Amino acid sequence: MLNEALRLVRVYHDMTKADLARELGLSRSFVTELESGKKKVTLETLQRYSDHFDIPISSLMLFAERTEDSDFSDRARNFVAHKALKMLDWMATISGSDQKKDA
Repeated sequence: MLNEALRLVRVYHDMTKADLARELGLSRSFVTELESGKKKVTLETLQRYSDHFDIPISSLMLFAERTEDSDFSDRARNFVAHKALKMLDWMATISGSDQKKDA
């Protein structure tokens, strides 16, 4: 469920579909279709999200795999997804801080 993972990443970063579309060079309707599952997520699109949010593609795919598990309720999946994204953001912040110290 890559579409759900991409939606949650956008929502976590408090972005509208229009804002994200503009920043990724996509149309708002394309982002809407991606998130709803009407369009398939391509490697190129994953790379754009990865670059923009500074999240490895492998993490997006793992995150998508975890949100697909039908044993969790929607609320539990969203809770876990939120925590995973917070952890990824924290890791990016830490590695960014380390890079500034080395400079």
